[in-house]
Amino acid sequence: MRWPERPTKMKSEPPLPSEEDVRFYETHGYFVTGKIFPDEMIEEALYGVQRYYRGERDYVLPISGGFLDWREEHGECLRINDYVSLQNEELRKLVAWPLLGQFAAILSRAVEIRLFHDQLICKPPTDDTSTSIGWHIDRSYWNTCSSDKMLTAWIPLAAYDVEMGPLMIIDESHLWQGNEWMTTFGEHDLETIEAQINTANGEIRKVSIAIKPGQVSFHNGATIHGSCQNRGNQARIALTVHFQDGENRYRPYTDRVGRQALHMNDVLCRKLSDGTPDYSDPDICAVLWPVSP
Repeated sequence: MRWPERPTKMKSEPPLPSEEDVRFYETHGYFVTGKIFPDEMIEEALYGVQRYYRGERDYVLPISGGFLDWREEHGECLRINDYVSLQNEELRKLVAWPLLGQFAAILSRAVEIRLFHDQLICKPPTDDTSTSIGWHIDRSYWNTCSSDKMLTAWIPLAAYDVEMGPLMIIDESHLWQGNEWMTTFGEHDLETIEAQINTANGEIRKVSIAIKPGQVSFHNGATIHGSCQNRGNQARIALTVHFQDGENRYRPYTDRVGRQALHMNDVLCRKLSDGTPDYSDPDICAVLWPVSP
């Protein structure tokens, strides 16, 4: 799969995260950037979203199922599509934008940043909680990963307000223990999940991420986050990008009932000589920072 050539400069680049910013991320589990994407790139990405929803594909994945993939016949519901940057040229350019990978590298103190997985999420307006996303932890879905530096970027592709169900994070929750069970993305009752969170004698402080298209919110892979339903009058569209650092490797993981953990990357990635998935496969997990000449 061909990744686009990546320019290294923006016309007016925002300041990179300072040491103080990195310490804020390490303390609170999240960080919000200034504008790091030019307007034309966001517009191009939205065009790519429209093409994707029409069924157009620039690249074909080696598998056709096993991951979330909303299609028109599924109706007007919460739309979730995985691995869109591996299938759509405009969204691939967005994911490959150098500043995105550079910010991820600085915040996680990583020398190299690779793509791990991405997900396009569209919330249509609803009168019920069917478009809510349950409090969950990304790291709980990555048990086959050896790294603790992994992080996620949340990238709004259209303007929104608090009524439209933006990303919410629980401040400092990445420091709490005992919440590894939180594979609760698909559950809609946030209050019930919240009552089960082990706060480690801390306090649940919710932060609603209010940013504009062009900005990015990063959160630690262990930060608890979710979102409420869209009570607005238009769809909320955002792309999430999960990053791995260059030291991340596959590790076998068996859960408490004896089931072997499987991530879809284990199927998509090429295999190493010992038969285990190669999370550095350049076709699936491209290096996003540093940018190759």
